[in-house]
Amino acid sequence: MTASMPGRPAILALGEAMIEFNQSTKGEPKYLQGFGGDTSNFCIAAARQGTRTGFVSAVGADHFGRLLIDLWEREQVDTSLVRVDPHASTGVYFVSHGPDGHALDFCARVRRRAATHRRTCRSRRLPRPRSSTCPASVSRSV
Repeated sequence: MTASMPGRPAILALGEAMIEFNQSTKGEPKYLQGFGGDTSNFCIAAARQGTRTGFVSAVGADHFGRLLIDLWEREQVDTSLVRVDPHASTGVYFVSHGPDGHALDFCARVRRRAATHRRTCRSRRLPRPRSSTCPASVSRSV
């Protein structure tokens, strides 16, 4: 258990957090790494206000999963209910900016057989007024 604050969480949130790569300059292949996920952001915001929070989720047993867990622990979000799946990758998405709005590409390594993995990616174009977050992305790790 990695609860940083004593006692049971007053807020327990269920969701998926993903690693975000957001294009820093339109038309250039330069991306800034960030963390995406409304529920993760909510837990962190509430913890910063002094509320005990916990997150129920799953991440892959990879570098990006470790980055997310480290973030939650630094922000005093209880991670005792975050599952680390050795057979899945943490979800990743790329946000590119074009003339028609944001283009989102979601990638996750999907487990097919014990020794074989394939990479799947899907793209989604969002009209200009929409935000750069995806309302319905769920990776295999969750």
